[in-house]
Amino acid sequence: EEAAARLYQRELDAEASGVSFAEVSKQRAGAPKRQKVSAEARREEEEKELAKLMMSRKKRRLYDRMQHGIKKKEAAAAELSRKRRAISEAEKKGKRRRNA
Repeated sequence: EEAAARLYQRELDAEASGVSFAEVSKQRAGAPKRQKVSAEARREEEEKELAKLMMSRKKRRLYDRMQHGIKKKEAAAAELSRKRRAISEAEKKGKRRRNA
């Protein structure tokens, strides 16, 4: 409802400034697709939260700890890949040579 009101206001502003309807409709065509994806992601997130609420406290705490560990491993892997890219870029530029 709020999004529809904002869209209507943008159309009014575009009409007042003299922008053609075709340009406004092109902008409007891309917007619902992005909202649909975010709505699906939001629905999946809500389902996860509901499932989490149904868990006992002990299982929920274990689940949270598991998720924390997974995120920690992903962060460490991302950091290592960032360092690997930096080293390979430095080698390409010739700033750092390998010891052979």
